[in-house]
Amino acid sequence: MIEFLRLAGLGIVGGLVVFAAISPLVVGLQRRRFGRVRGQRILGIAVICMYTMLLAGMTVAPSGQAEVCTGSGILQPVPLHSLAEVIEVARLGVGPLGVLLSWPSMQLLANIALFMPLGAILRGVFRLDTTTALAMGVMLSVLIEATQFTGGWGLYPCGERTADIDDVFTNSLGTWLGAMCAPMLTRLGTPLFGRPEPPAPR
Repeated sequence: MIEFLRLAGLGIVGGLVVFAAISPLVVGLQRRRFGRVRGQRILGIAVICMYTMLLAGMTVAPSGQAEVCTGSGILQPVPLHSLAEVIEVARLGVGPLGVLLSWPSMQLLANIALFMPLGAILRGVFRLDTTTALAMGVMLSVLIEATQFTGGWGLYPCGERTADIDDVFTNSLGTWLGAMCAPMLTRLGTPLFGRPEPPAPR
């Protein structure tokens, strides 16, 4: 849990740094397009920056130090092993809540939740259709797992990461669910999800 919070904190701080770096450009574009700075849109961009860096921190940043430096991460190529672990927990008779709160279930749900904003952003902000958003989620997930297995392509070969085929499935599912939720977020007036208004006449 401490490592989880550390990576999340690094991601959020990194997102704020990125936003601070691009904020002059963002403000300039806002003034040029709308004639004024729109606080909600600026906030939306800040949130996207923080989410992007949070996603990177949670998925590809070095996580601890491996006991034995093998030059790569750990590979878990067996499909649906996570689901088998959830079923195994259910067989212990812990009840529905116990199954839901078990580590295998929490890991699956966390992966889905982590990638839902990606699908929503790809469809709601960048106007991609659901199929394209899903394809990009799959490709990004495969890239992330490859990065984990190769130790950041050799940048941190002793970092402790596991490349898991099930993560590709759950990440992709999360992306698809997020893309499906994007129209609802647009109707709710989520910043950056609605069609931009034309500039006011001068």
